[in-house]
Amino acid sequence: MNFALTFLDIDPTLPSLWKHYLEQHLPHLRVPRHLYPQVLTASITSPPPNLAFDCIVSPGNSFARMDGGLDLSISRLFAGSMTSSTSLTAVFNYVQKAHHERWKGLQPVGSCYIIDMLPFLSNDTVTNSGDSRPETNTFGCRYIAHAPTMRVPSVLVRAEVVYECMWAILNEIYNHNKAVEGASMSCPETTEHRKIEKVVVSGLGTGTGKLSKDICAKLMVLAYVHFLDAVEKSEDCAGEWTWQRAREWDSIITNPEMDDS
Repeated sequence: MNFALTFLDIDPTLPSLWKHYLEQHLPHLRVPRHLYPQVLTASITSPPPNLAFDCIVSPGNSFARMDGGLDLSISRLFAGSMTSSTSLTAVFNYVQKAHHERWKGLQPVGSCYIIDMLPFLSNDTVTNSGDSRPETNTFGCRYIAHAPTMRVPSVLVRAEVVYECMWAILNEIYNHNKAVEGASMSCPETTEHRKIEKVVVSGLGTGTGKLSKDICAKLMVLAYVHFLDAVEKSEDCAGEWTWQRAREWDSIITNPEMDDS
């Protein structure tokens, strides 16, 4: 694994469940301790003073409207000390432009892509309100991993979307880092992006989606454990996907409450 993960949520129920399922599933892989995700009970708006990360997950909607709930908190993170509506609008517009360039408007549920906020953060222009855009933010965060759990705000009817989103998040960040490593080796002076070292993710689908916190925690941990296992096996897993194994995984993902393995 080429990055560290932090599970963070203001509701203490989720961190407790994340720890439970990590203790239940990770030891089977016999992974080193440094690959155990950090688990924190905190809010992104009132985090621990020593928390630092360079990527935050936005489990939003397919249209990248970042003006409510956790997405609004993330928008405020990148607006920095700017509190005016004009400042937040600048963040919304930047994200919308990046989103349109990649998806032309609608990003499929269960997918993930990384938005580089550095051009916004380093832009020294002044907004209409007279506020300069910040060059950094409190946590040193540069990237947003945007992974919609729903097309528009609604109650989740498919719990497995959480697993699909979590897998997509891990895979997108892992491949981002591999691409950066490759570019750095071949032509370091022209490498625009940086490796993502630390990622923060909160509960997926437990707010507007009203998903059970237990199911959410279990599916997020299972996706992490399964992805970590696949990465550790690397090319050795070629040809490993028989239909029997695929159906076993499908059963775990679609019926998480039935799986205690």
